[in-house]
Amino acid sequence: MKTLQQTLLALSTGIVSTSLFAMPATAIDFDFSFNNELNGGGAVTGIIRGLDEGTGSATSVEVLSNTTGLGIGEYIGNPLLNTWTVSGGDIINFNFLSAGIINTPPAVTDALLFFDSNELSGATFRAGVAPSPGPFVTGSGFVSTDDIGLTFTQRIEDETETVPEPTSLLGFLAIGAAVTGTALKRK
Repeated sequence: MKTLQQTLLALSTGIVSTSLFAMPATAIDFDFSFNNELNGGGAVTGIIRGLDEGTGSATSVEVLSNTTGLGIGEYIGNPLLNTWTVSGGDIINFNFLSAGIINTPPAVTDALLFFDSNELSGATFRAGVAPSPGPFVTGSGFVSTDDIGLTFTQRIEDETETVPEPTSLLGFLAIGAAVTGTALKRK
């Protein structure tokens, strides 16, 4: 019986320790907007969901509005590129391309969306929505970064999605096991 008590106590202590030190992961979401100057005009707004500090992929990239009406909807269906770097709560590097023709519904299939932070023909931060299939322009000597006006704004905290934390339940169970172990030890 003593071995069982010691095992329960050691196990519950280990689980409680990991639960206390495990921080819940929070996804960072960003609103974006840009002028679609490289591909026919229009003011575009949307949201990028599920980013973390560091480099990784978005879980969702969605165009919410476009004054031309083109390409509204979700683009994560089957992106060719999906790399975002967040540092200090700001997007500092990005490379995203989703060619709608290779998406499957419900993702957008008739338009493509791209974001690129590499300089090309004077446009350092580039973004655009274009028909898919069809040609799209990624840079032009006549279109500057200012013409595109690409902005990313972190969504306020109450709109930020929290990733579920499975350790909460484990922590609760571990505390129960520790109390049970202590009670058994006293008996």
